[in-house]
Amino acid sequence: MTTWMRNLSVLGVAVLLAVASTGCDDDSNHGNIVTTTSTSSTTSTTATTSSTSTSSTSTTSFTTTSTSTTSTTTGPVGQCACEVTFGVTNVETLGALQYDTSYAGVGGGFDGTGGSVDCTRLAGDFAAFNDIEAESKLSSAFISAAGFTGPVDVARCRYTRPGNVEPVAADFPITITDQSKPDFTPANATVEVTNIGCLCSGGTTTTTAGPGTTTTTTGSGTTTTTTGGGGLFNVAFDLTDAVTAGALQFEVDYSGAGGNFTGSGAGVACSSPLSAGGAFVSFNDVDASSQLNFAAVAIAGFTGPTTVANCEFDANANPADFVITVVDASAPDLSPIVPLPTVTVSAVTPK
Repeated sequence: MTTWMRNLSVLGVAVLLAVASTGCDDDSNHGNIVTTTSTSSTTSTTATTSSTSTSSTSTTSFTTTSTSTTSTTTGPVGQCACEVTFGVTNVETLGALQYDTSYAGVGGGFDGTGGSVDCTRLAGDFAAFNDIEAESKLSSAFISAAGFTGPVDVARCRYTRPGNVEPVAADFPITITDQSKPDFTPANATVEVTNIGCLCSGGTTTTTAGPGTTTTTTGSGTTTTTTGGGGLFNVAFDLTDAVTAGALQFEVDYSGAGGNFTGSGAGVACSSPLSAGGAFVSFNDVDASSQLNFAAVAIAGFTGPTTVANCEFDANANPADFVITVVDASAPDLSPIVPLPTVTVSAVTPK
């Protein structure tokens, strides 16, 4: 195991200990999904109106068909289901970042509670979130061995608010409690709410549908249904050998694949099933050299054959177009795995 991977393991344990999992029962109506994408291309619009005389009720629907993919969203009466995105908004390179977000004046709360709050890491190697509902405070912490540089979005969390009035960025005051550069010297980052996307009852929504998506808006909410054809694909990476690894590092050359992974650097749109088993996983997409780097450290180990990563790619490439080089692998007892195991792209599938 390389020295930086050992340091990565130590940092991962440290950040998980930094944020305590304290919370109480969540009194908000959770589980709603809101998807916001940055690109929209509308191709047709139709409108229909129907009425029923027995109940004197009328419903108006508007259907817009575009050319991208997204997910399904719904909104029950009397609430806004939102996604709140947080970001470092100035130019600063961080190795560690911790901040608190107050939502005492907003009404409602973040979905989930304690360490189970529904938040997604967008930057850094590892992140921990803790929703302390008794104090209406969300604590967030990030670490990165190589560092991540702003401006960059760092987290996205789901929030549910009663009524049909969307919250604004000013409703979530942020206090930075700790920050440092990768060399542990002081940093000077600014953290703000960079985007809020909501679906509210009464037909109000800020969801932006991308290409290949049909969005239907009615008087009681919005439903967005994926229709496919948007040009985004999932690339699955598998450890194919029957070995038990405690650490694995590989590089992916995608210069011949005719596209790029979504996002860049540590913010590349990748995830790993190994994380659910307690592994610390890091991705780094170097766009300039068309190289994706993967590293995983698992104290308990993980055994192949198994999928180790899924990444979003913007072209329908062939698995053979991704040239993978395994650069380091060791067993949970730190002994090297010889010969190095094989990692392949098992599938490229539409999203």
